[in-house]
Amino acid sequence: MELVFQRKEKIVGAFVVLMIVVLMALVVLIGRARHWFETYVTYYTVFDQTYNLSKDSRVKLYTVDVGKVTGVKLVGDKVKVELAILKDYAGRIKTDSVATVESPTFIGSEYVSIKPGTAKALPIPVNGTIPSRPKKSLADLMAEFEVEKTLKMVIKSIQDISETVKHLRDPKGPLYSALDSAAGILANIEAITRDIRQGKGSLGKLVGSEEALQKVYAQLDHVNSILKNIERATNTAREIAGDIESASAKSPEMVAGLRKALDMINQILTNIEQGSRDVPTVTKTTRQGIREIRDGVEEANKVIESLQKNFLIRPGLPPEPKGKNIQTRLRR
Repeated sequence: MELVFQRKEKIVGAFVVLMIVVLMALVVLIGRARHWFETYVTYYTVFDQTYNLSKDSRVKLYTVDVGKVTGVKLVGDKVKVELAILKDYAGRIKTDSVATVESPTFIGSEYVSIKPGTAKALPIPVNGTIPSRPKKSLADLMAEFEVEKTLKMVIKSIQDISETVKHLRDPKGPLYSALDSAAGILANIEAITRDIRQGKGSLGKLVGSEEALQKVYAQLDHVNSILKNIERATNTAREIAGDIESASAKSPEMVAGLRKALDMINQILTNIEQGSRDVPTVTKTTRQGIREIRDGVEEANKVIESLQKNFLIRPGLPPEPKGKNIQTRLRR
């Protein structure tokens, strides 16, 4: 006898088969995510206390889940923890690896963290014991970060700030004294400015009077012109000094002649000074001085004529000025 299924029954059967397939796929996906189908190997580690570890607590390597705690039991005065580690990560657990208990928060969520060893160390065999290190307590963390010392420094800083604020709020303190001094200075400046605007005082008269300002400007212009003349005279003196230096380099004889003429002039001036002391002989001394001056002038003319005839100096001399006829009347 053949079974005949109606259309609705076929649809229900297909739906049930589909649900079973989907359920099996979900089981496989979840199992792979939770390592249900992975192979585990067993290791042990020993702590001084449980540190709130329990069965199914996580085991991490480089913050990656690599296993779980499968048992916690007391052995003597120590706590022995059984660890189930994924076989793929067993080769990274070396003899110099260290297991410790850590927590992302201060309380709760403890897990076993394994610090992997060096590449040169040998792997720990299965069912071996991983070296451990005690978990840092809150007191250890405070000592490590010097929390107590930092808090004392913060409290002292707050007290200093409070004391400073107290001094600043004191009406007789430095802040109010400085503000009063600043207010007095500003008042004096305001009074001086007001007097200047009203034309009081020398500065006020100077600023308020257009005539005084024009005089000041004129004096400044005069000073400016004097400075320009001084600058021009300085430049001229430099040029003369340069000419004298070049001329002295060209003709040492001219320098000697000029020195001789200057010596004669100094002697003449000395004779005139001596003659002025004796009033009765002023005329004689003056005549003698005039005669000596004439001799000196003639000597200087001779030197100049000899210099003009020198072929080394002649090209550097300026042309002679043209003479002008001057008509004078004879004195009676």
